[in-house]
Amino acid sequence: MKFITHFFRFIIGVLFIFSGFVKLIDPKGSAYKFAEYFGADVLNLEFLIPFALPFAIFLIIAEVILGVTLLVGYIPKITVWSLLALMLIFLFLTFYSAYTGKVTDCGCFGDFLKLDAWPTFYKNLIFTPLVVWLVFSVKDIKPFYSMKLSRFITIVFLLVFGFITYYVLNYLPLFDFRPYKVGKNIPEQMIYPKDAAKDVFEDTWIYKVDGEDKKFTSEEKPWEIKGAEYVARKTVLITKGYEPPIHDFTMEREGRDHTERLMQSEKLMLIIAYDLAKTNVEGFANIKKATDIALDNGYDVFLMSASTEEDFKSIKEEYQLDFDMLFCDETTLKTMIRSSPGIMTINKGTIEGKWSYKDFGKVKIKEGMGRKIMTIDFNLKDEIEKIFKNDQKYRLVMNAESPRKRDSIMRVYGIPQDSLGTDFFAKQTVLDKENILLIDKIIKERGYPGQSLVGELNKDYAWSVIMHSEKIDKYIDLIKEAAEKNELTYTKVAAMEDLYLMHKGKPQIYGTQTAYINEKVTIWPIKDVEGVNIVRKDAGFTQTIQEYAKELFGEDYIFEPIKIEAVKK
Repeated sequence: MKFITHFFRFIIGVLFIFSGFVKLIDPKGSAYKFAEYFGADVLNLEFLIPFALPFAIFLIIAEVILGVTLLVGYIPKITVWSLLALMLIFLFLTFYSAYTGKVTDCGCFGDFLKLDAWPTFYKNLIFTPLVVWLVFSVKDIKPFYSMKLSRFITIVFLLVFGFITYYVLNYLPLFDFRPYKVGKNIPEQMIYPKDAAKDVFEDTWIYKVDGEDKKFTSEEKPWEIKGAEYVARKTVLITKGYEPPIHDFTMEREGRDHTERLMQSEKLMLIIAYDLAKTNVEGFANIKKATDIALDNGYDVFLMSASTEEDFKSIKEEYQLDFDMLFCDETTLKTMIRSSPGIMTINKGTIEGKWSYKDFGKVKIKEGMGRKIMTIDFNLKDEIEKIFKNDQKYRLVMNAESPRKRDSIMRVYGIPQDSLGTDFFAKQTVLDKENILLIDKIIKERGYPGQSLVGELNKDYAWSVIMHSEKIDKYIDLIKEAAEKNELTYTKVAAMEDLYLMHKGKPQIYGTQTAYINEKVTIWPIKDVEGVNIVRKDAGFTQTIQEYAKELFGEDYIFEPIKIEAVKK
């Protein structure tokens, strides 16, 4: 019986030390997990969210120290009863997570090991009887050495764990098990395998019809019922698809994603601050020093945050920061780096270094040719960004790849949820007409607002507005001229020229445009099918026409060119 007790004592002690230590090296990660549990849609204990970090630290230290005291035999009664209390808490949380499906990963082993909800619950279900055994066999738990030595060992471990906690809270975790660790390539970890299963969602619409609330599917299109009044919408995940290690990573500005371009940069520095209202704003004094050196050596530098542009402007002015902000999901930013603000350097998508703002002096900067010459008109830049935001407003909602993304976009743009089901296309058409008038005025006064006037990220914004207007004929030559001067991306010119030719009823050159032909959407006829991949490559496209077609219509799609004569016929 004593052998069984000591065996269980060893198993539980090692388990608690290991489980506690992998969380101890990253207590902020555990705090984020507890904040998730405390959320309104889980335990509805939102008043505890501000205390998530101290609660996480206390629980982690308790977990790892109890593992130590169990092994060395110090204060055994207090130890085993405390262990039982913790196991019951874990048992409840993991069962609640598994049963409700509200928290998919309990965070029991931090980012070192991800377990689904039910396996985690079964794990705790197995180990709880072992702790109960120890409670009833506590008399057999004796110090391996003297009580004084056991106390000394416990105090030493407590001090060591306390120091580790202090260090990782002020700097970065000792070990990084996340997909954004140094050496990882971001684009590679965003790839979906060709045969990967997709998430399957189901929308249930509730509309008031003849004074009665009724449920409808999307296929039934309740918004088309005369007199029907929108009440609510419920979106349910029916089947969970494959999820790559990195997902929800975007580098957006005014509704446009710049991820693909920036992931090609050999010198990219990102300042990460998931919420500017919660970040250490004084840390931007150090950030200013690090980013000035990076900019002087030719780096592209951006802040990445889930906050608004208005929140950043005051900080930007106070600390005289010479870089813009990109938007990204808050949870993703928390995963990227624990320091807020934190510093990350990237080379063609591969993470080269990560530092806390307190370690700004240790940031490794590659020497370069100096700052890029900037001649930006910031008033014009702000005006262009506002116009482009309206250009994308309802388009982003209509083209959102998931309900979650759609709802997020609607919140950002201030579009009421009860407007779902209305004619967003008509609303966007109204904005398009207003936008082209504004672009007309800007071009008349300043010429095309390209890179030299509004910056690298905004150089294609005016092009987008023209593409969505009826004035392509008027501006096609201006767009070509601007591209020759490197004022906008050349692939954009190619797309506009193709659209221009299609509107004229002529075959396109680069194969960028699609149309509804013979009762299906297909690629509009191409002038030189045999040489199209050559001209596409020369224009800057990275995909062949065959690869582009598969991206549009699915991996099973076989590109079969059609002739303009067939379309006319």
